[in-house]
Amino acid sequence: MGWVEWVSLPDLGLPAIKAKVDTGAKTSALHAFEVEPFGPIEAPMVRFGIHPIPARPDIVIYSSAPIIDRREVTSSNGERELRCVITTNLSIGDYTWPIEVTLANRETMTYRMLLGRQAIRGDVRVDPTASYLQPKLSYRAYRHVPQLNLVHRPLRIALLTRRPRSPFNRRLEAAAKARGHVLEPLELDRMSLVLDHAEPTLLVGNEPVAHYDAVIPRATPEDGIFASAAVRQLELMGSFAINSGDALDRLHNPVAVRQRLIAKGIPVPAETLTPEPRPSTRSARTLSPPLRFLVIGTTVAAVLERRLGRDHDASARKLEEERAIAVATAEALGLRLASVEIGETSAGPTVFKVSAMPALGTFESVTGVRVAEALIADVEKEVRSWKRVAHMTSRVLPRL
Repeated sequence: MGWVEWVSLPDLGLPAIKAKVDTGAKTSALHAFEVEPFGPIEAPMVRFGIHPIPARPDIVIYSSAPIIDRREVTSSNGERELRCVITTNLSIGDYTWPIEVTLANRETMTYRMLLGRQAIRGDVRVDPTASYLQPKLSYRAYRHVPQLNLVHRPLRIALLTRRPRSPFNRRLEAAAKARGHVLEPLELDRMSLVLDHAEPTLLVGNEPVAHYDAVIPRATPEDGIFASAAVRQLELMGSFAINSGDALDRLHNPVAVRQRLIAKGIPVPAETLTPEPRPSTRSARTLSPPLRFLVIGTTVAAVLERRLGRDHDASARKLEEERAIAVATAEALGLRLASVEIGETSAGPTVFKVSAMPALGTFESVTGVRVAEALIADVEKEVRSWKRVAHMTSRVLPRL
């Protein structure tokens, strides 16, 4: 085999798909979206959709298979995620054999399938300098698949909070409704987790929580690890989290946060730690009042400056370096919603504080930025099953 080959997965209804052969990866992965576990605990199943042709999002194959495991996998960008594992037959040329595959969203990847070394038979040699050494297949095999009418569908969004009727949460609910979605508060003080390998469940009272497309955590620092555990439970159930449970857990360890930022080349205050506890002091002093940057997705949505005990809008200031640092900080910590406090020191802009629970109402009321709408729009962007008609009809899809 070469480093990329045409393969088929007949059990999943995929007659032709390009796979990248990567002996550096242990586990194989298949592009999947709308991954939804179902079935009895003793025989769990999973259903999912696949876009086999990268340039044709209107061609979708829906499949299902028994779940044989749930496995934590480290992706190419270093993030860990728990994926469903299935077994299916792989066909390359005249050869067919069973392999294990994890289901992961590879929409941004060039190849919809990654073939890891566990799936490579002992009698197979891989030539990393060559490609398509096996018989070529064709996407024409999907001509019989009906093309989808790419219209949007409403998203079901969970809001994890203790204050479902706070002013900003009501704004968030209204923003979701205006864009055609349903936002439902999940009250943390009524929740419990069922930690079951076969079927992880989240309960509100005595009732199991149904599937949500996405979850927006708006907990408080006092909620601690339970809030991050609840987010992770929803992720196990197939929800996209704007801030993952792992990212929220990381923020409970300020030393780990600083170490991660240092590893990414992001400036933080210098400090010396010893085994003996002692008061923490900032060794770097700000030359001006620190600024708070609200990061939503991969952009700075608003900027606040505190002067004389009041917040002022600083969004109109250029602050190009500080904005880049704020976005890089959120990305390094795996956050798509964060407040990053940056102060100017003798060493330049420095990150002093990061929060995954920013005062969104304050940012919105002081700056006038429509924070609620921006947050819902980012959820739409990340939930792959959402398609905006204008985006899809603005370009011509290639023929098969």
